[in-house]
Amino acid sequence: MLRFNPDKRITVEQALRNPYLAQLHCPEDEPCRAPLDPSDFEFERRKIDIEALRQEIFMETLSYFPEKRAQYYADEARSGTVFSVLNFRLLAPGESQYTSEEESSP
Repeated sequence: MLRFNPDKRITVEQALRNPYLAQLHCPEDEPCRAPLDPSDFEFERRKIDIEALRQEIFMETLSYFPEKRAQYYADEARSGTVFSVLNFRLLAPGESQYTSEEESSP
């Protein structure tokens, strides 16, 4: 369970069946799911500004209102200004989302 290399590590399902966790194991109350799609977190890998973050939050909100989302996408397509987080550059390894001046501001 504690192996650093994920290829050598046991799965969550295997860990839950491990004798060490026998007293805590309750199969009826331990839902499992398929891995998350990494593209759902693409904005975390990009150097985005505050407006892009607002847009990402807005887009997430639209996911709860399919009819509004369809209308929004149609309006964007008509205007020719389609937002995509992919238009922002990737962060360099070890680079923060924030510049040093942003980190030091109150």
